[in-house]
Amino acid sequence: MSEDEEKVKLRRLEPAIQKFIKIVIPTDLERLRKHQINIEKYQRCRIWDKLHEEHINAGRTVQQLRSNIREMEKLCLKVRKDDLVLLKRMIDPVKEEASTATAEFLQLHLESVEELKKQFNDEETLLQPSLTRSMTVGGNVLSLIFDHSNAFS
Repeated sequence: MSEDEEKVKLRRLEPAIQKFIKIVIPTDLERLRKHQINIEKYQRCRIWDKLHEEHINAGRTVQQLRSNIREMEKLCLKVRKDDLVLLKRMIDPVKEEASTATAEFLQLHLESVEELKKQFNDEETLLQPSLTRSMTVGGNVLSLIFDHSNAFS
């Protein structure tokens, strides 16, 4: 029995493949788009705890999307060779869309992390002079107190 004889016609697996193409993967992509919108909004509004939570949830959505693509590809491996051209025409657009969406999310994630680092460093720089000034003022006050206390001895 040849390897291709163990495989089935596309017609037989088409309902399951169509479910991935028309429902499962588009649902993941829409969820990822909503995460991206929220990430941009929370970053703009500087709502750090929500931003962190949204990054975590978006990462989970990306993992789910990748998992669903792998499951669809496993299903596609069961299709006969003579149906592969038609199958490829069916799944390539959704795979391309998923790949693009994942790359865009990863880029947004990277930019968001860089922006957070920049803002953290900017805030740290702004705090630094006032802390130094406070220490200097505090140090001068303490030296004045100690100098005067020595005068009373």
